[in-house]
Amino acid sequence: MNPSSNPLVMLLDIFRAPTACFLALYQRSAWGWQPYVVLILSPFLFWGAYFSNVDFAWLSAELSQQLAQTNPDQLALLDSNTLLASEIISDVFGRTLTIVLLAFWFNLATKPSQHQHSFWRWFAAASVVIFPAVLGDVASYASLILKHGQVMNYAADLNSLNGLIKLPLTNDWSQFASSLPLLLPWYIVLGYAAVLTWTEFERGQALVISGLPWVGYYLIWAIYILVS
Repeated sequence: MNPSSNPLVMLLDIFRAPTACFLALYQRSAWGWQPYVVLILSPFLFWGAYFSNVDFAWLSAELSQQLAQTNPDQLALLDSNTLLASEIISDVFGRTLTIVLLAFWFNLATKPSQHQHSFWRWFAAASVVIFPAVLGDVASYASLILKHGQVMNYAADLNSLNGLIKLPLTNDWSQFASSLPLLLPWYIVLGYAAVLTWTEFERGQALVISGLPWVGYYLIWAIYILVS
């Protein structure tokens, strides 16, 4: 398979031909900054649209009832600008941290390979792995418009499980559900494609490397909630 011919085609190939995308990144790792930049800009667009459309009086009243039980100190921070900044920072930081940790994991897990790659090349690969979240942002915006803004902020992001089940902040599983990505199988498949393309590992090894950090993290978190 031929690598993607240019950066725009590479972004399209993330969805239609991941191997071509990773071949292009192998040759031009600097192209990896483009999916990362789009991932970081996307929350600004979505949350800006969210707070432009939501009935903030309704949102504030609903949040006040829940925060009074879970975190009364945050009641003083219930204004649109603060919530907007909080949601954007949370998404940008969360996506960046996920990409950094995935890059470290791929770099470490592929040490036995004959084909060694730098941390920054794996950072580019991890940015591609997380890139489908942009589609989640588009779906979230469409849902927001169809529901005329009557969506709670913790249930607005359709990238997460809580975008479907809409657990309130008072539920013990709310943070877990808000963190668990609906596109997790897609992330694992893209990670699998990256490891297969850039190393000589067998399919089973590549699948374990791509899936283990996700499954391990959320399994440990779930067990912690159940025990505590």
